[in-house]
Amino acid sequence: MSDTEYTCEITLGGSPFVVSIDTGSADLWVYGSVPGTVNTTVPANLSYGIGSVAGFINTATLVFDDYVISEQAYLNVDALVQQPNSPGTGLIGLGPSAGSQILGSLNSSKGDTPLDRIFKQNTTTPNILTILLSRTPENSTAANKSDTLVPILDEQPGQITIGEVLSEYESITKQAKLPGLVDTVNQHWKTVLDPNGIIGPDGSKLNTVSVQTNLSEGQSDQLRVVFDSGFTRPQVPAAVTDAFYGRIPGATWDEDDTLWIVPCDYELNVTFIFGGIEYPIHPLDLTQFAGVDTSTGDDICVGWFQPLAENIATNPSFGSFDAILGMAFLRNVYLSVNYGDFVEGSDTKADPFIQLLSTLNRTDAHLDFVNTRLGGKDTTGSQKPLVPVSQGQTGSATLSEDISTGTNGSSQPVYKKTWFIVVVAVVGAIILAAIGGIIYTLTRRTRRSNVRSESAFVPPMGSYKPLIMKEDGAEIRVPIGQYSDHQSGSGYHDPYSDDPHGH
Repeated sequence: MSDTEYTCEITLGGSPFVVSIDTGSADLWVYGSVPGTVNTTVPANLSYGIGSVAGFINTATLVFDDYVISEQAYLNVDALVQQPNSPGTGLIGLGPSAGSQILGSLNSSKGDTPLDRIFKQNTTTPNILTILLSRTPENSTAANKSDTLVPILDEQPGQITIGEVLSEYESITKQAKLPGLVDTVNQHWKTVLDPNGIIGPDGSKLNTVSVQTNLSEGQSDQLRVVFDSGFTRPQVPAAVTDAFYGRIPGATWDEDDTLWIVPCDYELNVTFIFGGIEYPIHPLDLTQFAGVDTSTGDDICVGWFQPLAENIATNPSFGSFDAILGMAFLRNVYLSVNYGDFVEGSDTKADPFIQLLSTLNRTDAHLDFVNTRLGGKDTTGSQKPLVPVSQGQTGSATLSEDISTGTNGSSQPVYKKTWFIVVVAVVGAIILAAIGGIIYTLTRRTRRSNVRSESAFVPPMGSYKPLIMKEDGAEIRVPIGQYSDHQSGSGYHDPYSDDPHGH
């Protein structure tokens, strides 16, 4: 299992539905028959990064985490594009209600999101949502290479709670309160990393620079990140993925699928820092088993973390953020979101905030990697070292910032080196001279013939390719189900993971 979809069960009109949980959107939709539903006759279309759903806004009694909400507004879907199409399925959005299209379409409290309805009708219930994503053993052929494997140690059940925290994780209430920033399109729960708040595989902090302007919180070296349980692969600046994977011996960049292909037996360790607290990532959440090379018999793995396209990061219509920390990050933390003023019509004046609690035991995580990828025999001590920064590969076409960790000349990007600048200047002069000669020759020919000959110039256009987004879900104070059914047919072709609900 690759832990690529997290779901929970709700009942609507008395019928059960298995819905994906999504902190990156705010609306509820289901596909299937709902007894006693009432059609408002208001049509709606919900679009995601990949796919869309359409139908009419209906109302019915919803039961969610033991809360009963009468006349809950939802989208009764009758048309789906690249979405799960089996009856009894759907999606529940747990993001800020300001991003709700149903609320906007009804333009009244009748369109309130499920969580807003719960918080407003239960005024003594704290306005908090907590999510713990489950982890299951990876479907790797390496897991069958030894008959003496130690059981995977780092398993955890997935749960969602509303208005309370899990008793075994109560210490989350003592963690730093990270600012809950308002996203431009109000779809996500967003906060900031610490200054240069990522520790790379070599143990050094990366130099990070936010591409966002008019910062209301933090500094320019603090990345704006959103937490999205609907994103399978976290999206981070391209320079960060290069720092994660570009120095691994044997790694290659797949331009078509915009991801790194890496040796499955290479253990990486990366850490994110929020509020001065380190949150390490499980090695199995840094590289994903993707199959076997039929020509060599070798396992194939890809980087879980992918580069966030620059046109997404700098486009306000997608939201003002630098990174999307999806499932591969969220499996390593217990997440608590205090909605504060995000509750539509709420009387509370408290500011929203986010708290994180690390759930990773580094020793257990290492054993997980050894058992899953190395057949139970620990050879990580003899794995090849990362190549020097100066020899690291760059997967992205261009870098918006230098994330080198060294201070000597060898860490300087090639485009800043003196020899490179001189070569570019000389080559540029030669090219300009050649162009001048061509223009002069063509001008003379035109004057001789006195005939104007023009051909249309069509600039080369790269095809826009949506990011891999959304493939997973979670559960409601009950075990979160996981699925790994990589369906095909999405607008974005990824041989390793297709995203049915991506943003």
